[in-house]
Amino acid sequence: MALKKLSDYQKIIGNPAIESIRNSAAPLEGKSITHVNATSIGGGVAEILNSLTILMNDIGIHAEWDVIKGGQSFFNITKGFHNALQGQNVALPERKKKIFLEETERNSILTRFHHDLVVIHDPQPAALINYSKKKQPWLWRCHIDITSPHPVTWSFLEPFLKKYDGAIYSLDAYKKNLGIPEFIIPPSIDPLSLKNMPLTESRVRKNLTKNNIDPDIPIITQVSRFDKWKDPLGVIRIFEQVQKKTDCQLVLAGNMASDDPEGPNIYKKLMKKINANSSITTMLDQGDIFINALQRASSVVLQNSIREGFALTVSEALWKSTPVVARPAGGIPLQVLQGKTGFLASSEEQAAKRCINLLKNEKLRTQLGQQGREHVKKNFLITRHLQDYINLFRSHLT
Repeated sequence: MALKKLSDYQKIIGNPAIESIRNSAAPLEGKSITHVNATSIGGGVAEILNSLTILMNDIGIHAEWDVIKGGQSFFNITKGFHNALQGQNVALPERKKKIFLEETERNSILTRFHHDLVVIHDPQPAALINYSKKKQPWLWRCHIDITSPHPVTWSFLEPFLKKYDGAIYSLDAYKKNLGIPEFIIPPSIDPLSLKNMPLTESRVRKNLTKNNIDPDIPIITQVSRFDKWKDPLGVIRIFEQVQKKTDCQLVLAGNMASDDPEGPNIYKKLMKKINANSSITTMLDQGDIFINALQRASSVVLQNSIREGFALTVSEALWKSTPVVARPAGGIPLQVLQGKTGFLASSEEQAAKRCINLLKNEKLRTQLGQQGREHVKKNFLITRHLQDYINLFRSHLT
């Protein structure tokens, strides 16, 4: 695909919105920004940065994107950070701290910070600020749920975070009173990406059939990393309840992000569980076009997350006019409006009942799907995200 331009979104958001973005970005023309995170493959952060950096450059901001490097032990430790920040009791002995800081220092040597502004994403590269000659504003962008972090990990990371010039969260509830300015910017989906662009019905069916999924049997889907926080085993239990009441199939589609060493083990456990049920299919790393087709073909999309930063897979489904049944974790309630774009369910029994209701009621599915697409259009597209960043950058650079 050719590099996208802001003007490509005119048919979706209208010319006045396009002009507003360009006008507000004018004072930033020629300014340089760098984003730094832990992976370029897998997960919502990488998808967002792929689109944002392209669009920022199109409107005159020199935006770059750098990915830190590290060995298996480093990413095992940072995965522990991720789990601990979401509340899990994860040991953090001095040995792990030493490995993390040594790898961070090496990355500080490999990463150039000559830009006018630096945005560091999530905990993995957060300590870079400790090893860099800071000559510009640094912002820490947190994409995960840190409402109740484990105190040991938080006390280790907090001193680094307090050195930043600001912190950005997806939800107001995630603010941590770091003594620095704090900002709220919800994440977004790109409606023109391979995962979200329009597909013909024939292309949707072709993608399903070539992956041995029958498009004529109602589909329940969860799209997520193979991660314990997404509770894929709970999804299977929900499906087993639904299957007793109505004909359907379950597809669990996910990927393995390069910074998530736990994924393969979760996937192995899942495969053992599903072998006994021929109506369950797992799809691993099938690519964005397949995920696009699957979300469009699904009658219901589940998001059974125990903890969640935001769950952009919800907005992906809603954008395709597919209703969502989900746990009320993280940013999900901002996307799933009860009875309007889908249903929030606090138990597996509730989730199963909602799925059964939707599978048996095409009119309700259509109504919620249409309302879901409009909700995403107004609130969770990449163009809104771009505008939010422009506003934030202007407050630091002009």
